[in-house]
This record gives sequence, C-alpha cells and structure tokens, in this order.
Amino acid sequence: MAVLGGRRSNPAVLTYLSEGSEIEGNLKTSGSARIDGRVKGSVIVEGDLEIGSNAQIEGEQVRAQNIIVHGQVNAQITASGKLHMTKTARVEGDIRAMSLDVEAGAVFVGRSQTGELRALPQNTKPGG
Repeated sequence: MAVLGGRRSNPAVLTYLSEGSEIEGNLKTSGSARIDGRVKGSVIVEGDLEIGSNAQIEGEQVRAQNIIVHGQVNAQITASGKLHMTKTARVEGDIRAMSLDVEAGAVFVGRSQTGELRALPQNTKPGG
C-alpha cells in the first residue's frame, strides 16, 4: 500500500487495465480493480476484482475480496468473499471462496472449495 505524506492510499481507488493492454509480471493493488486486458502473472487485489469478457489472466494466483469473472483465467483463484463466474467465463485452476456462483454456460476446469478458506492440498493436478 502506497504511503504519501504519511497517509495511506484511498482503498476506493479503481485500478483499470484496458482492453489491448498487457502486463508481464505480478499486479498488486490496494483498492479495487477491473481488468479488460491481458496479465501474465499473479493478480493480488485488496478490494474487489472484475475480469472483463475479453480479459485473459495466466499466472500462479488471482486473489481479491469479491471476484466477478467474465473472461479467461488460468490460475488458482482465492476470493475471501464471493466468486461469481458469468456465462462467458472460462476458468482453469483451483478455486477457494466463501461462496461460489456459476452461471450456466461458464466453463470451469479444476477443484473448488467453498466456506472456510483452508489451504488446498499441494498436488492439485488431476490424477496426481
């Protein structure tokens, strides 16, 4: 969290990655975020996260308070609140969330754990 003049940054600030933009590396923000571009790396958001329908995230993890997925995610997802996958979502990776909402048409390949957030077993690959 950035500190300027002894003050913490405003958690209500929205970080936005527009369509056509790309980041290689980890993205971390103290507010909320909306991603419509492409991220190759982890995404850590202290607030809420919305992943647009044309967005692509490929990395180790995606973590936020509440997450809405419209696009593609290939990573482990952790939502300390609610995870919502819309009908256009494609998620490949394990999910941990307090609550999970999946619309008809969404594609999910992985394992899910809802309720109390405990660590998933280390070997998360199918058949392993």
